[in-house]
Amino acid sequence: MGRMRGHPTLATVAATTALLACASCSGTSEPTPGARTPSTATTRTATVPAGPLTLTRGQGFDRAGAFTSLMTCDDPRDYSPALNFANVPTGTRELALTMIDLDTHKIHWLQLGITPATPGIRAHHLLPGAREALNDFGEATYDGPCPPHGKTHRYQLTLYAIHEPIPASFDGSTPPARTLQEIKRRAFSSAVLVVPYTRR
Repeated sequence: MGRMRGHPTLATVAATTALLACASCSGTSEPTPGARTPSTATTRTATVPAGPLTLTRGQGFDRAGAFTSLMTCDDPRDYSPALNFANVPTGTRELALTMIDLDTHKIHWLQLGITPATPGIRAHHLLPGAREALNDFGEATYDGPCPPHGKTHRYQLTLYAIHEPIPASFDGSTPPARTLQEIKRRAFSSAVLVVPYTRR
């Protein structure tokens, strides 16, 4: 009568035990000099940015890279755009975001207190802990592009990595130029995105 499946002989058990003991010994041997373990490589990938701080377009831009009308004064909703962040440097305590009309030098948007762990912001959305400071239009909010009809203006969006949080005293009553100056003073890295808008 043949042996039942699932019940090994004594010889098989002995052979298996020897193999396991050998494997255990090899697992405790010293690694080859200069070799990197997978865990070390994973840690470095997770903590070291792959490149410079980066700011890219999300929702709110057309295929040519310009603002869509939803993000401007030509739409009553005047939504703020979605933006993507990447490679936030080590040591960043918070992020700040600004938007300035390069043709009039008007400050349209000042957003402070953005957590450095976020990969970006959604359209018309303020992240928990973030706040908007006073702009050149007398509002602590986003005011979209609004060039004269038939004209094209360029708007510079800048993402700043801040090494020391900006005090809560910089808020909806602080002069915009002063807030911008404080952002630049505390920043140690920045990324720029210039976006046009032509008003029909």
